[in-house]
Amino acid sequence: MTISDVRPYGDRGLQSYLRLPKFEPSFDQARFFGNLAVLVAAGLTLDQSLRSLSASATHQNERERLDAMLEQISAGAAASSAFASLDDLPDDILSLIASGEKTARLGHVLSVIASDLERRKNQRKQLMDALLYPAFLLVMMIIALGVVTFVLVPALEPIFQSSERETPLLIAVLSAVGKFIENPAFPPVAVSVLTLTGILFAWRAQELSRLMMAVALKMPIFGPLIVKMALARYLQTLALLLENAVAMPEALALAADACTISICRTKLSPIREAVISGRRLAEALAETKLFPPSVVSLTAVGDEVNKLPAVLANGSNILRSGAQRTLDSLLSLITPAITILLGLLVGGLVISVMTALLSVNELSTQ
Repeated sequence: MTISDVRPYGDRGLQSYLRLPKFEPSFDQARFFGNLAVLVAAGLTLDQSLRSLSASATHQNERERLDAMLEQISAGAAASSAFASLDDLPDDILSLIASGEKTARLGHVLSVIASDLERRKNQRKQLMDALLYPAFLLVMMIIALGVVTFVLVPALEPIFQSSERETPLLIAVLSAVGKFIENPAFPPVAVSVLTLTGILFAWRAQELSRLMMAVALKMPIFGPLIVKMALARYLQTLALLLENAVAMPEALALAADACTISICRTKLSPIREAVISGRRLAEALAETKLFPPSVVSLTAVGDEVNKLPAVLANGSNILRSGAQRTLDSLLSLITPAITILLGLLVGGLVISVMTALLSVNELSTQ
């Protein structure tokens, strides 16, 4: 017996319908820069390193991105232009890549970028882990309010209406909310509002992002924390640019342009003109009134002993350590604060319901 044809068993349309969609993970920038820094430090050129990473990529989207970067570099494009094709890559990282390419210190710059991205990734993970339990409490609170609003309140409200007793405030509020949600006009209105909000966000994403950043900067604790982290990144970028033999005016301009906060960028941009006019860097930093005196004094000492890159990097570490301590304190307090807040809400709800039940009991005994 010979085999003349091989076909899959069963209906292929049903198989394709039942097949689960493939999950493509997001591009891990920290891991990519870490692997690339190791290969470049080992002596491989940038195109050889990208080709090696593309050959070892396990996901299609990652391989496509690496191939696109490799194609640009093979066509003669600069490294910063090729790296600009990566999504959500900050401007300060692109400036560092350009400076490392010009000064032939790309391997060192890539390793610093990898460490910085890994630190940002760990901070985001720490924040998400800290918010996980409060989010669970919030979801349970919403479920409890839904049960009370749509099950318990409709059973209690007619009793107060028939007895001409005043309905408790919380019961009345939950009843009004339930009637509003049960209104037939609520679903189309809610869908329309969500759709308009999504369209507005997609159309004015940058304006909304700037508005949210402006609001966050005015908050008592989060505002100084965001500014401190932005200044730490500015000093780190400036230190690496100067260490890569970039001229001081150009380094100051690139570091200021790479700042993601417009308010800080407006105050950091005049530093370049002040230094060009003959002022010391420490004096220019002090005039911005953004940097603490310890960082300004360190900058003055580093300028005198010709160790400015190392001193700026140390100042960046000082600001980053202070911001990290503040962030750790906030993360340690946010869980008990939200727990206490939700406990007060649940306690108020229980007291109101128990008061209503006791009022019903009084009505039944009369």
